[in-house]
Amino acid sequence: MQAIQQDRQDHTQRILKHFIGDVRGDKPGPTIIAIAGIHGNEPTGVEAIEDVIDQLIPLKEFISGRFIGLRGNLKALEKNVRFIDEDMNRLWITSLLDKIRRTPFEELQSAERAELKELLSILDPIVFSDEEVIYIDLHTFSGTGGMFTITPKEMGHIALLSQLKIPLVFGVEHTLIGTSMEYVEDAGHIGFAFESGTHGTVMAENNAVAGLMTLMVDAGIVPADKLEKFGMYYAYLMKKVEGFPHKVDFVYKHIIEDGDEFDMNPGFKNFDPIEKGDWLATDKHGKIEAQNNGYILMPLYQEQGFDGFFIVRDCE
Repeated sequence: MQAIQQDRQDHTQRILKHFIGDVRGDKPGPTIIAIAGIHGNEPTGVEAIEDVIDQLIPLKEFISGRFIGLRGNLKALEKNVRFIDEDMNRLWITSLLDKIRRTPFEELQSAERAELKELLSILDPIVFSDEEVIYIDLHTFSGTGGMFTITPKEMGHIALLSQLKIPLVFGVEHTLIGTSMEYVEDAGHIGFAFESGTHGTVMAENNAVAGLMTLMVDAGIVPADKLEKFGMYYAYLMKKVEGFPHKVDFVYKHIIEDGDEFDMNPGFKNFDPIEKGDWLATDKHGKIEAQNNGYILMPLYQEQGFDGFFIVRDCE
């Protein structure tokens, strides 16, 4: 009995460690949940959320709603690896989530499932309530190039995110089964992924902070005139997205399988234009050529991961 109580205390402490901060405004409004570090080699979003919370705390009397910041995969963040046993952002499937909820911690099959069980104890009461929820899954990427959001082509999402002017990528979510965004979407809320820049860079952190703070205003959480740096953040975003397409559709994903020996050709950046037949990468069977015209997105320049690159094109 004593061992069980200690185990419960340990997990309670770990649940608390997932919280970066929780700022409740004095007025009613939507709940914004920003999570970072679902992939442990992407800690930049955690630092961005810390900055956002520091700015929001003095504004509580003007805030309409609530802002929650969460760390995702604690163990992977500690080791600066994408994951320990399996990709946490492929586990948010309804049947798997049900199984994880019902399984005792000591019987879970991976470190990520234990982390996810802890996160669900925080998220479920909010996501399955009557609250209006906007969910942002913060990520960075191994390549270079422009920031973007991954979002369903739904009117509510487009109306909110178009105000940010950050490129909207439609359709990629259908190729990434089991993301946390899917869990929130299935509950009827707005959920999207924000890819803010290259792993570990100051620019990626600045992009994330500017995007989140602008979203606070666009969602009605904070009045623009109460946010001292709003004009600066908005101007910053406009400059950073200049020249990039605003809305694109997914057309192709290169899947990496075990043993492929995939090697992305150097120098590709997000939204670089490519043509069908361009040599993009190599594996043990030879050259990998572009199967479509369009723009390249998220070229893989790290060891962990099974998505080699994506191709998107302008919305018709």
